[in-house]
Amino acid sequence: MSILYIVATPIGNLEDISMRALRVLGEVDFILCEDTRVTKKLLNHYKINTSTISYHQHSDMKKIEQILELLGQGKNLAMVADAGTPGISDPGGKLVQAVIERFNVGALRATPVQIESVPGPSAVTAALSISGIPTDKFVFLGFPPHKKGRQTFLQKVITSEYPVVVYESKHRIIKFLEELKKVSAGCGAPAPQQSSRLQREVDSGRPPALHEKALRAGGRPLSTKKMKDKKIQSIVVCRELSKMHETVYRGEIKNIIEKIKNSRDDQKGEFVVVVGK
Repeated sequence: MSILYIVATPIGNLEDISMRALRVLGEVDFILCEDTRVTKKLLNHYKINTSTISYHQHSDMKKIEQILELLGQGKNLAMVADAGTPGISDPGGKLVQAVIERFNVGALRATPVQIESVPGPSAVTAALSISGIPTDKFVFLGFPPHKKGRQTFLQKVITSEYPVVVYESKHRIIKFLEELKKVSAGCGAPAPQQSSRLQREVDSGRPPALHEKALRAGGRPLSTKKMKDKKIQSIVVCRELSKMHETVYRGEIKNIIEKIKNSRDDQKGEFVVVVGK
């Protein structure tokens, strides 16, 4: 029997790795890496000499077939992301699905391949743990789409019944926060053909139909009061979690935007945004 291990690795601080993860990375036949250069830094730090294989979002079916063949030959593999837990906003889930389908993993009878999680760091849980926002329930939406579906994504963040966690890059963090602020204030830019209609409805004091459509619950439009309740109550922006320059911004979204805008250093790194309700 061979095993595919899904191994969580540090999101910044190299000390944030379990003894089990280090053992597995040292014992498997190959390590599947999002970027072999990034993973090599971790492996070299802990003097692990296991051979690596590149597997990332641009890998084609030929590469997946090669990996499936290795598992079929009885090889043990470990899959890692550049940081955090594989399969969470990265292509790892696609490979896991392919392994399950090929080897019928999880069937009641014994199968030649098994999948095991070696849990550890995750930017989602790291941000939630220090947010100060109630987290008995939350929604994780990953990275916002760059173009198509972006407004729908923003509406989902605003109208969610539970706190929402979103990833964003340094290149788009200011844009995302500014758009979030506009949508929360009910000032999202409508399509040109809808502008006059929206203005008439705003002037009449009724909730704009564009927002009503996005705020439907059970097939019925939400009331003005419920729309108000859906606005952002609190927001926490985490930058470079667990790294030397870790920064956590709390307060009004307009102040957070201003702080990040006014400092080049604050615009560097990876961001996790937690929107409270």
